[in-house]
Amino acid sequence: MFEGLDSKELQRRENEIFFKAMERKWTLDAAGVSPSDDKLFCLWKWQLSEIEAAKANASS
Repeated sequence: MFEGLDSKELQRRENEIFFKAMERKWTLDAAGVSPSDDKLFCLWKWQLSEIEAAKANASS
C-alpha cells in the first residue's frame, strides 16, 4: 500500500493518519466507546504499522 513512496511522503502520510487516529480516539473516549471497537480507528492503526514497515524497508 505504501511501497514505492519516498521517506518524505511516508512521513507526511504517517503524520496525517496519526493525527486523525488520535482525534478519533479522543472522540470515542469522550463517548465512552472503546477505540478497539471502532473499525475506522483500527484501520488507521493498521495503516500506521504498514507505514512503519515501508519506512524500515526503504532504509534497508
